[in-house]
Amino acid sequence: MYLRRATPEQLGRAALEPDVVESIVFPEEYSDSDSGLIDFDKAWNALHFILTGEVYGTGHPLGIIADETPFVRTGEIGSFEYSIVTPSRMAAFAAALSAVADEVLAARYDPQAMMAADVYLADVFLDGGSDALGYVMQGVPALREFAADCAAAGDGAIRVLA
Repeated sequence: MYLRRATPEQLGRAALEPDVVESIVFPEEYSDSDSGLIDFDKAWNALHFILTGEVYGTGHPLGIIADETPFVRTGEIGSFEYSIVTPSRMAAFAAALSAVADEVLAARYDPQAMMAADVYLADVFLDGGSDALGYVMQGVPALREFAADCAAAGDGAIRVLA
């Protein structure tokens, strides 16, 4: 699961022309240090659970990672699916995330509850115990910066499931 920062113009293009989304999300000049792209690896569902207390979308301001916004599948790429996070939704997310300290998020980490809720890879988190918390939380600092930058610029994001 990825989030790519996108201007309102890019979001408009993505909504009208699904085949351009790959070039927006992964441009030719893409690099691993690209601050406009967040890669949650396989921790995306666990992080969403920590943020919202739910497995998938809740309408919660912190629910953009695994929101139930319908995905659009591009015919060109196969399993490449995306959805759009509007600038207003991203601004609400940034505000809500800034109001929650990392320690509060970490305290919500409950592998037993994740297992009961059928969070993706919950069995791995259960086996990993508190050591797995670092894997789930590793993207939070970058996510905070990403969300704040989007909100400040009036940008949204393209959420990708690849």
